Amino acid sequence: MIHPSAIPLQLSAPTPSPYRFLPRLGMFILATLVFFLAAVPGILLIPAQMQAYLVFISMEGLSMLLLLALLLMQYRAGFSAALRGHRVRTPLRIGALCMFAAYALCGVAVATLGLPEEAFMTELLAGLTTWQTLIKVASLIVVPPIAEELFFRHYLLRLFPYENSQVWKWVAIITSAAIFSGLHSQYGNASTFALIFASGCIFAVARIVSGGLLVPIALHALAEVFAISLDTLLRLTGMYV
Repeated sequence: MIHPSAIPLQLSAPTPSPYRFLPRLGMFILATLVFFLAAVPGILLIPAQMQAYLVFISMEGLSMLLLLALLLMQYRAGFSAALRGHRVRTPLRIGALCMFAAYALCGVAVATLGLPEEAFMTELLAGLTTWQTLIKVASLIVVPPIAEELFFRHYLLRLFPYENSQVWKWVAIITSAAIFSGLHSQYGNASTFALIFASGCIFAVARIVSGGLLVPIALHALAEVFAISLDTLLRLTGMYV
């Protein structure tokens, strides 16, 4: 597991900014309602026979659009700046290396401990045609990274005054990563939860260091690519029990 302290959090001297808990709490509650309830229309409207390959669109597609709209409403005068942040290349490069190392370590753990393949990954692309597979993989790489980073690394992370204190930075990083991993209940292996927690820490550090959401979204998308690639590699090489 990559320890998040390996990534520099200090951006020179941190400048304290006004912290108003109640407005941030209100936005978090609104974002939570959107994130969890916006899946209902997709589940009800998309036919059951299409859910196998449109599941990410039905579950998080509307949440992604509504959370983007909420962010646009929140930062009407500086939406692009809020999305991009003030640093991109260095956090993206270091974050990508950390993500690669985290997935490599997870692969080593699976091979060494003789762990079974996650049922979720076994069923992910089972029974799909080529086009259905492409649609499902593309939506996996695009939709959850945007929706989940908006929710976890913006509205949840901002509940903590991480701008004003190194202690609060680590509280925000660890807490958001723990909740992020805990809500991925479709997995069963301890190594997978450790990987998701480490990934959540990397995403949160990238969010804080870059000052925007573009880098953690890109890293999350990269993590989805790594996850599919690693699972395929372990299956083809017979590493799973």
